[in-house]
Formats: sequence, C-alpha cells, structure tokens
Amino acid sequence: MKEWTLFLGLLEREFGQKTIDQWLRNLVVLRFDARNLYLEIQNPLQIAWFEEQIRPRLKNGFVNNNGIPIAVHLSSAPKKEFSKEQTLPPPFLIHADRMDPELTFEHFLNSPANTIAYQLLSEIDRPTFNPIYLYGPKNSGKTHLLTAAALSLQKKGKKVFFVRAETFTSHVVQAIRLGQMQQFRKVYRDIDALFIDGLDIFSKKAATQEEFFHTFNTLHTLGKPIVLTASTAPSKLTEIEPRLISRFEWGLSIPLEMGNTEDILQKKATLWKLSLSTDIISFLARAFPKNPLLALQALSLRVKGLSSLTIQKTESLLQDLLIHEQNQAPSPEKIIKAIASHYGIRDEDIIGKSQTREMAQPRQLAMFLCRTKLNLPFQKIGEIFGRDHSTVMSSIRQIQKNIDEKKPELLTVLKELNESK
Repeated sequence: MKEWTLFLGLLEREFGQKTIDQWLRNLVVLRFDARNLYLEIQNPLQIAWFEEQIRPRLKNGFVNNNGIPIAVHLSSAPKKEFSKEQTLPPPFLIHADRMDPELTFEHFLNSPANTIAYQLLSEIDRPTFNPIYLYGPKNSGKTHLLTAAALSLQKKGKKVFFVRAETFTSHVVQAIRLGQMQQFRKVYRDIDALFIDGLDIFSKKAATQEEFFHTFNTLHTLGKPIVLTASTAPSKLTEIEPRLISRFEWGLSIPLEMGNTEDILQKKATLWKLSLSTDIISFLARAFPKNPLLALQALSLRVKGLSSLTIQKTESLLQDLLIHEQNQAPSPEKIIKAIASHYGIRDEDIIGKSQTREMAQPRQLAMFLCRTKLNLPFQKIGEIFGRDHSTVMSSIRQIQKNIDEKKPELLTVLKELNESK
C-alpha cells in the first residue's frame, strides 16, 4: 500500500529509520482498501507503542488520494508457545523520546524576537535561570530550541532526558498501573537535565501533575536545568495546579514569535539538499499555512528523479495533501456548526434573533473565533450574523474579557473546540 509506505517515510524524519524498522515495518499488512488498513501485530508491546506514538499522528498524516484519513485496524498474531529458555520482554520500559538530530542551534533560523531564548539555551550547561519556559504559537521554534539545547548538553556528556508531555503522561499512567513508581522516579530524577515539550497536555491530569510537581522539586533543588515549552504563558494555562504554575514562574518565561515561513522552508530545503525555486517555496507557504514543513517533507520524498519542478508539478505531487488542507481549513460555516454542536443548538439559532443567554453566548463566541481564527473584518462578520459592526466589536470584547479573567466555563469550551478539530 503506497500510502502506508509514504507515511512510514514521513515518520522516519521524526523517529529515525531504526525505530520505524523495529516497531512498524515488520507489521504484516493483512488487507486494505481506500479507507482502511488492517495490520497484524507480532509483539504485544507494539500495540501500546503504536497507540501512544502513532495513532495521534494518523488523522492528519495518513490519508488517501482524496484527502480522507485512512483508518488503521490492529490485530495480534496467533500466540506462539514459548520454551522455558525463552523470556518475555519486560512489560514497562521508560525511554526518552528520540530527538531529531537536525534540530540544532546551527540549523535554527534565528530572529531578533527569539534572540534571548537562543542565547540562554545555548548556554544551558551554566543556566542563569531555572526553569526556562518557552511559549508561543505553532512553528515559532519551541521544539527546535528545546531539542537543540538537549542535544548540546548530550554532546558534552550530560545525561539528558527529552520527552513530549504526552510521553511523560503515558509513563506516569503505566507506572501507576504496573506498580513501578520507584522505577519511574529513578529514571526521571537521576539525570542532569530535563526537557519537556508541550506542557498544555497536562491540563486536567491530576496524577501527571502530582508526579511532575515532585520531579520538578527534586531536580530544581539539585540545580539541574529544566526546560519546558507550551503554547501559552504560565499564567494562562488552564486546569493546571497553581503550585505548578508558580514553579514555572520561578525562572524565566520567554515568548517566541513565528519566523518567516518562506525563510524556514528555504533553510529546511537547503538542509535536505532539495533545490527549490522561490516560486515553489512561496507556493508551499501559501498552500499549506497549517503545516508547510509536512508538505516540504512529502515533496522531498516524492520529487526524486525529477530534474526540474514547476508549481503545476508540485500541485500534482501534493494533490492528496492539498485536498486534506482544504478540508481542514476553518470557515465561518465550520465554526458556527462546531459551536452549535457543542452547545446542542441549531446552526440557525446562532445567526438568529434570540437574545437569551443560551443563544447569545454561543453567538458571541462564534463571532470571536471568526475574528481571531479567520481575521475577518468586523463588517463581514456582521453580515454573516445579521448584526452591525458595533455589536460584533462589543461581542468580541466581551469574550476576550472573559478569557482574560480566565472564566473556567469559557476556557473549557475553547479547549474542547480546539481538541475536536
């Protein structure tokens, strides 16, 4: 199945060939069709690894020619009899996540806005602040700088532990389930530096937050560097214990800004020895605003053997990703439908005349998202909702005020809407 082969190629850039060969390439393809792939698992541990590491990446990365996600179904191979000499693999192994060796300081596209973070992390072996907390939007360089700092310490012989927040959570859950918390604590605390990417995922996870609190305290007391990333400042994290937020603020919180997408793409293309014209780079940035690097990765795998590349040929090579990008692109209609579904009302109710709180708040939220997600003019939003622009402005200000005041009901709604995309 060519889509599966391509998907494995993309995963190699993140996990490395050795990991993909070990965990995925030895899966047996039982059968497949345009929307389903049936795989046979040889080792029970592969199921847990697949569900933890790969399943979340299927939705946006594993699609057919029409841009429709392909569902993956797993089944176990028939059990084999083990001789007395044979031993089963251990049920629980704690491993750090693989770091992309390309994400070094040398390959980072620095900008004036991100200079402070760059300088501090390049001197992470003698930290001035602890912890260092990086936050900013997607593609602002958080993971790159986090990885670069970890790799630099590793090269100096330091024992670093780099994990995504999802991995830390998974380790906590498995350790509790298997009664191996002592092993968990030994692994996470007997290190020289800890790097955790994407702390937002800790929201509402009480056991994870409890264990991280004690891990943080132990490492901080020992003067071990702790570097963390999230999408927002510590004070704006939701459903995170105040005692954790206060610790995130002990050191230095640094906002990062998105760099120029075309510059980033050109630097990556050069790194991958892919010769692309400025027109092609501009096309990728324009056509794939959500994830231009994924499009560049796919192009680098599919372009082999072509002596020249035009925009038309690029469109043809990336047709499946273009369709998927278009299907995922937000629109006023999608925003209204998502909010109506969340509140259990009709689409017509949101754009209707009712001024009851049950209808007014979802309508205000829909206006707010049309402004912040789509950057629509106030007048255009007014036309969609049948209101004048002053009403639209007032509604958006009200939602922003509630967000600034961290109204829990509204923050929960926004988080659930984002997760349902």
